[in-house]
Amino acid sequence: MTKIGASIFEEGVEKGEREGERKGKIEFAIKILNKRFGNQLTEEIKDKIRKADEKTIDYIGDNLLEITIEELKELLK
Repeated sequence: MTKIGASIFEEGVEKGEREGERKGKIEFAIKILNKRFGNQLTEEIKDKIRKADEKTIDYIGDNLLEITIEELKELLK
């Protein structure tokens, strides 16, 4: 593999790792929130979490045990 090809490959691997980490954070947050809120955590809310930006995901993750369902809904508007 050429030096340029290796660089492109490495960039692709790094991007894939970042995306995998992001998806892992999201699914972990959803799992915990689902245990906390049960059927109040609707599929609509789960979809909004999956589409949220990195800052929002980090905020949710940092506040998994304190956030209320109302705060979560407001955050995801």
